[in-house]
Amino acid sequence: MASKDYYEILGVQRNATDEEIKKAYRALARKYHPDLHPNNKKEMEAKFKEINEAYSVLGEPKKRSDYDLTGQAVFEPGMGGQYPPPGFEYEDFGPFGGMGGGFEDIFSEIFGGRGARGGRRGAQRGADLEYSLNLDFINAAKGADVKVTVTRRSKKAETITVKIPPGVESGARVRVAGKGDEGIDGGPNGDLYIITVVKPHPYFKRVENDVYLDCPVTIKEAVLGGEVKVPTIYGFSTIKIPQGTQSGQKMRLKGKGILSPFSGLKGDEYVIVNIATPKKTDQRAKELIEELDKINPYEPRKGLW
Repeated sequence: MASKDYYEILGVQRNATDEEIKKAYRALARKYHPDLHPNNKKEMEAKFKEINEAYSVLGEPKKRSDYDLTGQAVFEPGMGGQYPPPGFEYEDFGPFGGMGGGFEDIFSEIFGGRGARGGRRGAQRGADLEYSLNLDFINAAKGADVKVTVTRRSKKAETITVKIPPGVESGARVRVAGKGDEGIDGGPNGDLYIITVVKPHPYFKRVENDVYLDCPVTIKEAVLGGEVKVPTIYGFSTIKIPQGTQSGQKMRLKGKGILSPFSGLKGDEYVIVNIATPKKTDQRAKELIEELDKINPYEPRKGLW
């Protein structure tokens, strides 16, 4: 298992396109390949191994999708995390001629070679497609299965169900492998990227994986204390208002926030207390307030300025 930040290693954002990841990898491969640094080969081998490990995950749709959801990558024996493959030394690769797959293609582009396969291939991978999806706050926070209709280059429309993981934010890219444009001459399909747009909620506010809620309370509840039911993204919960609660005071509901797709832990909900004073009072109420002020005088602004 890997716990490294592969996006950071390649110097790209988490919403980087496949082309941006490939471009970043090209530049780093050119810069750090050990064959180009004979006087500092050991250090370059370690750096080059790390770069290849990152690209072996982010450069493959399925592996990148799994990594985006879990923050971890699982390597098959001899793949990704182990480079060069067992039994080989860097010298055996010469000027990159021994590498296969996507690495070979990239290195041929970097150094102007044709690669071991040479020539132009007839079969080509289909283009990736993007779909902008509006999500309400709760579905984005908790995750949901949504249906989307995709129209491809052939004008053929297909309705598919996409699993939106919990915790997505606006601008998140959810990859659906093989649901992009059709390949050419028998090539594989491209991928579909769901770009999420999360609608604001009328009373919840998200800060990282925590949820904030403003909750009005009466003067009686603030002064004497009591229990108040408040909404969470999972339903209603009851909080205890201590005696003498002040406006702006925060109450914490542990684990009632948003699930992190990386740590697997939930954030918290913070209830911000706002004391609501009545807009209208009759004469008797005014007399009681005056009496209360005489019995319990206090200066709330003392020492503030």
